[in-house]
Amino acid sequence: MKRIVLVIVPLCAALYTGGVGHGAGDLLPILSASISQDAASTLQLTAEGVRQDSLEGNATSVYLTATGQSPDALLVEIEQMLAGQMYLSHARTIVVDEAAAREALVPIVQTLLRRSDVRLTLRIAVARDVPADSIVRAQAVAEEIPGAALGALLDAHAKRGSLPDLPLCRIADRILSDRDFSLPALTLTPDSRVIPAGTAHFQAGHLTHFSGGTTDA
Repeated sequence: MKRIVLVIVPLCAALYTGGVGHGAGDLLPILSASISQDAASTLQLTAEGVRQDSLEGNATSVYLTATGQSPDALLVEIEQMLAGQMYLSHARTIVVDEAAAREALVPIVQTLLRRSDVRLTLRIAVARDVPADSIVRAQAVAEEIPGAALGALLDAHAKRGSLPDLPLCRIADRILSDRDFSLPALTLTPDSRVIPAGTAHFQAGHLTHFSGGTTDA
């Protein structure tokens, strides 16, 4: 619980001073997001922000959804909905579905790298056999903000070596050097709990196949 308090306090201060959905100049801190792609190559972004009405109140997740033909268009649409700006420096995880992993990972990585508010330690995971936004929307087992719990899950498995440890900076390096790489895969249990689902393998920036299976978190 101490970790989530340390993460949420600065977010809450920003939200309390700026608010969410109250007009021009709004600032929405993002903890996690998903990107999926349909048969017509249209992308959909679901962003999980954190909202708090006062510094003493409980922080809750708020979800915004945008569609577009490019990752840049998704971010523009979200910020138009806010009449403000997304704040991505606290984002820890981007989850992409299988279609986006096959066709759109490179432009997604390029878009993230162009933003000065994105941390190079951000992790990208692939949703396996479930919609990407269902991973982002899944409730945490403990009393934590879902996006923070998701980030902690990936960090813990990466440290144990049970999932690939490849944050954004390393993904960009693999893509630029035209090297193969692997990303963690995630799925849901029947009771909608997020668990690891093996490894997603990439060649030339495109998902080729999965290996391994689901394991207990």
